[in-house]
Amino acid sequence: MKDELDKRVESLAGPVLTELGLELVDLELSRQGSRLWVRFFIDRAAGGGVTVNECGEFNLAISRLLDVENLFSGSYMLEVSSPGLDRRVRKISDFNRFSGRVVRMALREPVEGRKKLKGEIVGADDDGVKLRVDDREVLVPHALIGRANLEYEEVERKREKGKGKK
Repeated sequence: MKDELDKRVESLAGPVLTELGLELVDLELSRQGSRLWVRFFIDRAAGGGVTVNECGEFNLAISRLLDVENLFSGSYMLEVSSPGLDRRVRKISDFNRFSGRVVRMALREPVEGRKKLKGEIVGADDDGVKLRVDDREVLVPHALIGRANLEYEEVERKREKGKGKK
């Protein structure tokens, strides 16, 4: 049931995102107490990061649509934000876009005896995602990926630490 609601919300959001030059990175529908939370994580379709103003524009447009369509029984809280530094990676195009970056995966079933993997993205196709883990390539079928998030890069951490040194 929830999957069907996710699909309906995503299909409503699609044209609005396209019109604004944005893309949906992730959608979370969750209950906290009696209240439903609808969280959109969006980014620029061309890359480069979404702005606060773009989040606001999308928030206003999708809020109106959700109210007109009346998909939810009762009130809901709407939240729109960027995906953050540890953004979720879901689509084949996402994995290819972030090739060379480190990703953490939680798997539905073990791959090579592990349910959690951390490795560099080599690429992705219909067969799955190729990661470089411990100096070897591992193919992870899409159906086995429960969740995948980019790892905040160590280079950025070192750069931040180095700012105070001179």
